Amino acid sequence: MKSEQQKREEEIAKLVGAKHQSGQADVAFQEKVKRAAAAIFEEETIKLRQNEPPEQPKRWMHPAPVGLWLVVLGVAAFVLGVPSLGATLVICGIAALIWGKLSASVKRKPSRASSKAR
Repeated sequence: MKSEQQKREEEIAKLVGAKHQSGQADVAFQEKVKRAAAAIFEEETIKLRQNEPPEQPKRWMHPAPVGLWLVVLGVAAFVLGVPSLGATLVICGIAALIWGKLSASVKRKPSRASSKAR
C-alpha cells in the first residue's frame, strides 16, 4: 500500500500536470478577461465624465470674517494668559479686517479707464 505521503505527492503531481496542460488556455482566457475589463472601465469612465457637472472654480474666504475670528481668538488668548499669542492674533486679525475692507472697496469702485470706454 502507498503511504499517505506518496498519495499526496501523486495528487500534487496530477494537479501540476493539469496546470501545465491548461496553462496556455488560461493565458488566452486571462487576456480576454483583461481586454473586457479594460473596455468596461473605459465605458464607465466616459459615462461618469458625461454625468459630472462642470468643475466650479474654488472660492476663497473673504479676509474680513477670518480677521474677525483672529481678533476673537486673540482676545481669548489674552484671557487665558498667553499675551504674546493674543497680541499676535489680534494684530493679524486687524490686518485681515483692513485687507478685507480695502479689497471690498477696490472691487466696488469702477476704474476711470473702464468708465470712459463705456
